[in-house]
Amino acid sequence: MSKIVWLASFPKSGNTWVRIFLNNYVADGDEPVPINKLDESIHACSRVLFDRLIGVPSSDLLSHEVEQYRPWMYVQWVAESTEPLFVKVHEAWRKNGNGRSLFPSEATHSVLHIIRNPLDVVPSLSNHYSQPIEKCIGWLNESQYTLAKSGARLNRQFPQLVTDWSMHAQSWVDASPLLVQTIRYEDMLQASTETFSKIVEAAGLLFDDDRLQKAIRFSAFDRLKSQEEAEGFRERLPQTPAFFNKGRMGGWREVLTAVQVQQIIDHHRTTMRRFGYLDKNNDQPVI
Repeated sequence: MSKIVWLASFPKSGNTWVRIFLNNYVADGDEPVPINKLDESIHACSRVLFDRLIGVPSSDLLSHEVEQYRPWMYVQWVAESTEPLFVKVHEAWRKNGNGRSLFPSEATHSVLHIIRNPLDVVPSLSNHYSQPIEKCIGWLNESQYTLAKSGARLNRQFPQLVTDWSMHAQSWVDASPLLVQTIRYEDMLQASTETFSKIVEAAGLLFDDDRLQKAIRFSAFDRLKSQEEAEGFRERLPQTPAFFNKGRMGGWREVLTAVQVQQIIDHHRTTMRRFGYLDKNNDQPVI
């Protein structure tokens, strides 16, 4: 039995990058794991996974009924699994209508909470969803921001209450009773060996430095971008020019206006200070 390591992040904060690194570390192959060979069902809100484990089509259930079953689904998944489970989740940590955590402790090994400067999250959201910057700032600041809302047809994922950027971080770090390791996107770029070592340790994997360095090389942004250019990436939305776009830190300086920057800071000042994105003396961005 292998428990779940939740990869928890606000959208466009580096979740896929961490998942690719972990896939490469576990595989320990001579070539990078192809980005299109990642198991797309390893998502906390996958309908396919729910239907298989619960045995009842999720399309026959109301949203609150699905949420009642979800904690049991993860417990069942863990009971069946002998391989490490690295599970992507964009939702905020919360409880269902019965007062039970959607992400049960008994099925959990740990949480890798991945966070990124919200000033850089906004342009990345804009690229990913092909939406205006102002709309993406609205999502970042919206307490009821939800992914995969029901539309004209059934989404392959359940609706996911993300909440705003600050509330999302606080839910996992402060409200969750789970073992949480926060990983900053910027540290993955600037201090790769130290940061990815923390990821390996928090995921409960045996540490090997040669393996670590190889997995870091195999999941480097330029390699991922080259794979996408050569073969495409099935997780890219149809309207998105490229999933692996720039991957830089500080790119917001070329995109956001002074007014837009202040909108984000005003809404998330306390949390940005907490995670080192604002100078505590003058509230100026430091990344």
